[in-house]
Amino acid sequence: ILNNDYQNFELILLNHATIDSCRKIAHSYKDTRIKHIDMSVNLGAGGGILFEKMLSIAKGKYIKPFCADDVMIKDGLQILVDYMENNPNKDFAFGDVNYIDIKSKDLGDSWFKNRENFSLKNNEIDCLRLYIEIKSFLPYIGSIIKKDILSNLYIEKTFVMMFDMSLWFNCLLKGFKIGFVDKMVANYRIHEGQMSALSNEIYSGAYSYYENTFFSNFIFNADFSLVKQIFSGWGDDKFDELIKDPQDLDFYIAYKLFSKSKSIYFYMRICQMLNDEFKRKRIEQVFAYTIKDFREDIIQDTRKYMINSQKKQGLKQRIFSKPSKNLNLFDLCFLTIRQVLRLVSLKPIRLNSKKKKKYTL
Repeated sequence: ILNNDYQNFELILLNHATIDSCRKIAHSYKDTRIKHIDMSVNLGAGGGILFEKMLSIAKGKYIKPFCADDVMIKDGLQILVDYMENNPNKDFAFGDVNYIDIKSKDLGDSWFKNRENFSLKNNEIDCLRLYIEIKSFLPYIGSIIKKDILSNLYIEKTFVMMFDMSLWFNCLLKGFKIGFVDKMVANYRIHEGQMSALSNEIYSGAYSYYENTFFSNFIFNADFSLVKQIFSGWGDDKFDELIKDPQDLDFYIAYKLFSKSKSIYFYMRICQMLNDEFKRKRIEQVFAYTIKDFREDIIQDTRKYMINSQKKQGLKQRIFSKPSKNLNLFDLCFLTIRQVLRLVSLKPIRLNSKKKKKYTL
């Protein structure tokens, strides 16, 4: 960062109560642009609470978040600042990031080229629809954002895996404009020690499980006209023409998200509304939707889920679940061949296939 072509910046270093020598190393740099925050207690993985602490002392026009294990490209800051200065209608923007490994070896891939759901053509509504489907598609270390738009923005402090998603999602929900710079601005390091690595999928999955449930909650406080733009033609459209009053948004959003995701969270929200006499009558009046309709929706969704689960069930599981008297000739042949193959150990082959390192991009 200090070696960037663009030099008019302050660098805020937050030491998260480390117990090694990093604090000493950080303070050994005498560059007057460096501002230090030394926390007395480690609060666990990073996220909004650390971002907010850094934001509290930042004085610049723009904020450029960056992570400790990544590398900023020499002209990265210049590219991002030039874009923001030349596009004053954009409130936050993203440049491309290149993938490197633990030893800084170029992996020959980049975020913009190989990130599922990412497109330079995505507009604000496209991005919002991706976020309500819990899809991560924007590179945190490629970002730059106007500081003044963060002053009244909700900063989620408990998230770990989805903090960056919550930040961009709330920016979009506030109506702020997004931009993309089709140039490399940073090197994103892929290694097994990071939280998002497949080797840590149990821990990241545990965090994400709860964060996913709360994430879509942000949409319930969005502007009425924006919600209509997001959900019109998205998912089940039977209520799109009926939503005309902001007081009906809670049910409309919950139903849309439940019909798409089948999340227990949105199921519970609808249950609570239908248990409230005033809300239940309002829903019946505006949407002609009753408790009976809700029950039938649940039954249909459950049937579809069970049928799809059976279709996805492997051949072995389907055969093993049958009573022995119902086995046909094909089933018996399968079981015989399987028993023969058990005598020929395939374990070495399986072990070799697992030796390949697993990373996430």
